[in-house]
Amino acid sequence: MKVTQTIKTFFHKFKQTTVTDDLGPYERTLQQTLEHADGILYKTDAELRQLTDDIKARIQAGEAPDAHMPRLYALVIEAFKRTLHMTPYRVQVMAAIALHERNVVEMQTGEGKTLVAVMTACLNALAGKGVHILTFNDYLAKRDAHWMRPVYTFLGLSVGYIQENMPVAEKRRAYRSDVTYATAKEVGFDYLRSCMAYTPDEVILRDFHYAIVDEADAILIDEARNPLVFAGTMAGLPVDHLQIARYVSGLTPYRDFMLDEYARNVFLTDHGIGKTEAFFAIPNLYDDDHHHLLIAVNLALQARTMLRKDVDYILEDGRIKLVDEFTGRVVEDRKWQNGLQAAVEAKEGLAVASEGSILNAISLQHLMQCYPKVSGMTGTAQHAAEEFAGFYGLGVSIIPPHKPRRRIDYPDKIFTHKAAKVRAIIDEVQRVHQTGRPILIGTLTVKESEELQAEMQRHGIASTVLNARNNESEAAIIAQAGLPGAVTISTNMAGRGTDILLGGTDQHAKDTVVALGGLHIIGTNRHESVRIDQQLKGRAGRQGDPGSSQFIISMEDDLMVKYGLKSLLPEPLRNLRQDGPIGHATIARSIAQAQRIIEGQLYEIRLNLHQYAHFTERQRTILFNRRQDIFVSAESPTREYKLLQHDLLWSYYMNDIAALREGIHWQRMAGKNPLHEFHKSSDAMFRQLMTDLEDKLDNAHTLDVSELQRKRPSSTWTYLVNDNPFKSPFVQLLGNIGYQVDLLAGPLLMILRMLGWGRRK
Repeated sequence: MKVTQTIKTFFHKFKQTTVTDDLGPYERTLQQTLEHADGILYKTDAELRQLTDDIKARIQAGEAPDAHMPRLYALVIEAFKRTLHMTPYRVQVMAAIALHERNVVEMQTGEGKTLVAVMTACLNALAGKGVHILTFNDYLAKRDAHWMRPVYTFLGLSVGYIQENMPVAEKRRAYRSDVTYATAKEVGFDYLRSCMAYTPDEVILRDFHYAIVDEADAILIDEARNPLVFAGTMAGLPVDHLQIARYVSGLTPYRDFMLDEYARNVFLTDHGIGKTEAFFAIPNLYDDDHHHLLIAVNLALQARTMLRKDVDYILEDGRIKLVDEFTGRVVEDRKWQNGLQAAVEAKEGLAVASEGSILNAISLQHLMQCYPKVSGMTGTAQHAAEEFAGFYGLGVSIIPPHKPRRRIDYPDKIFTHKAAKVRAIIDEVQRVHQTGRPILIGTLTVKESEELQAEMQRHGIASTVLNARNNESEAAIIAQAGLPGAVTISTNMAGRGTDILLGGTDQHAKDTVVALGGLHIIGTNRHESVRIDQQLKGRAGRQGDPGSSQFIISMEDDLMVKYGLKSLLPEPLRNLRQDGPIGHATIARSIAQAQRIIEGQLYEIRLNLHQYAHFTERQRTILFNRRQDIFVSAESPTREYKLLQHDLLWSYYMNDIAALREGIHWQRMAGKNPLHEFHKSSDAMFRQLMTDLEDKLDNAHTLDVSELQRKRPSSTWTYLVNDNPFKSPFVQLLGNIGYQVDLLAGPLLMILRMLGWGRRK
């Protein structure tokens, strides 16, 4: 089987990747750094600033930063002591050395990666070209920038941070700082916006120089399967989405439509087709004249059956707000594409907004290639080492902890059904809560976190919830999560990068919590990747503190159902139902096996995305290099017309490419290679684009005022792609990984047309 072979190849390559725990190469630089640090102990602040300026001048004169690493790192160490009263550990200095040498540094959670990044950022920022520290979310970008600002300022360096929906002028100032904290997504969207600037004031970014990626596996691996798409508004389909939503809400499952929950697919039955034709008074739903209606009905079915409120999105201020599956946060200005956004709005009875057209796009892999230098940090790098090497050319350097880890990770408690799992979670909370230890409960969705809080309230347990509804209170909630007796329920918002201080800022309270056993983690779901599970566990037992973790899960959890994990169990265990935990070791082994299979399939999705995006990215580079030449030239009235033609034709091309990409899988039916056919078709389309562009530019003297005044929109969304919809029966049981429902419209339409044609014939 193709997927099985892919998984074998994935793990075979993994064994051959560059992973090292040998710190010997860093020892000499470390000793030189510590010697310099001893030599500057008694210098004044002004003298230290002068030493930094001297190094800065020499680097900007052309000397390599590497030669100045020991002296500069010594200055940063002293700056930490004098401003934040922190003394970097030896292992942190070695991590900073490895980071500068283009590695992904693996450090256990709580070992001070934020501090490590500052040392390397300062060294590389002295070139005067800017350093980006890419964080997992906006909260961490703002927190780390403010937290580390005194160190940068002490050394004469400026620091800024980027937030979603920040005014353009503020963003521009932040990007022109020596060090800028931001999420990779926000940098990517700002890059796409800057590529379409018409005046220098609209250029947000300056040229890329160096990126330090925090939580590197999450950003460069997990989120890399979501292309960054910059979109704009256009007229919607000529259908009444609200009427269609009302109609679809009355359809009966398994009679009017069928839902394949594993494959994330839904389609009308013959009965449903006839019912739809009767309701809308049309003779044949599959006639070309009713193409838009057919699509809208399919989308309404998807919105009804596949997208869940308080799981995939929330309602806030009369708007649909999408929830990021990795961070658990609302993503402003993200939309589903191909009419699905309108279908969900209609489902919820909201005003239907206009549809979007693609203006520009880039994958995270290609965004990272814009930086001449990249390195990263995470607590879970080894499992992603093959992709770090293959996609980004990065090795993995394992840094030992400053103190031995004391966290106890208990074996999973696995239940046959959710009700038994919830009872077990309540029992576990009551047991630990009586001791006074703080508890962090990790949930998968907004809905689950709120339902669990309600259940605990019924049992007299006070708790605080952190999810997409109250992310503005994140800092305050996290500050209280380590206090004695605290019970915090959180989505993935608290799963990465979150530093829960035992006892908060009170030393006596910390001593109390440490004596009780530290923070206790309860995981209520296993995730697609074991790395995400490890990150949740990593909120406890930081920097040698005590702590513990316990996953309490069921065979009815989303992961189990979505990927059909029961199919991996022996027949006698598949329909087992009991109130107590399952004692069979086979269950835990099967879950671990499933996670490995899922990781292999997700790797295939990212590889597939890269293969398609790489070809389009080369075309985008060609076109936007030409656009940049026009942008920096001194041409006057036709400066703007030519830029507009580049943007319009590229937008048309991107939408055509999206349509081509959706249907290219069907080339397999003709025995052809979809990727090869995509390359051939898109090459011909791009050549035509360039021909059309030349014709437009030749007519630059005939200015179209209405086009020049055209509003350039700025809404954005992301989506998933996959290259293999025709799975084996075994993989069908595991779920058709890689499809987000908004991409089903094209292939599903073709299936339904064939079904309808057969029925009519």
